[in-house]
Amino acid sequence: MCSRFRNRDPDHEEGNEQIRADTQRAAGPTLGLALIVPLLLLALTACTTTDTPEREIHQLSGTEIYARLCFSCHGPSGQGDGPVSSLIAIGVPDLTRIAQRNGGEFPTEDVQRTIDGRWDRRAHGARDMPVWGWQLYDASSENDVEERAQADSMIDRLVGYLRSIQVE
Repeated sequence: MCSRFRNRDPDHEEGNEQIRADTQRAAGPTLGLALIVPLLLLALTACTTTDTPEREIHQLSGTEIYARLCFSCHGPSGQGDGPVSSLIAIGVPDLTRIAQRNGGEFPTEDVQRTIDGRWDRRAHGARDMPVWGWQLYDASSENDVEERAQADSMIDRLVGYLRSIQVE
C-alpha cells in the first residue's frame, strides 16, 4: 500500500497531517507549472504575427467590399445604421429595401450608376456618398481599359452583394 494513504483513520491524525503536508509540497510546483505553461504559451501566441498580407480591394468579394467601403454609413446589415450615420444630414438609406422601393425589382443599373457616380440624384439634396467609381479607379494606371474593367468588376461584386441582402 502507498505510504501516503496508509494512515486514514482519526487515531493516526499526526500521520495524516504529514501526508497532507507532503501532498501540498508535491502539488505546489506542479500546480504552478500547470498555470505558468499555458499562460506563457498564450503570451507567445499573442506576440506572433501572421505572414498573410491584407488583400487589395480588387481581390475582395462583394461582401468584403461592402464591409470596407459601406459599413461605416450603412451599418452591418445595410439598414442605414452605421457608426457615422448620425453625422449624415440627409440620412442614410436602408440598402436592404432597394428592391422594395422600386416595385419589387432590384434596379441593378441604377445601383451601379449610383455607386460609381454616373447617376447623381440632385433632386434629393447634396451627394454625401463618395463617388466610388473614382475611388476604385486608378488613374495612374497605364492601361485605362483594364483599370476601368477592374473598377467595374468591383462595383458589380458590390451590387451583387446588395442584391443578396434585399428583404421580401
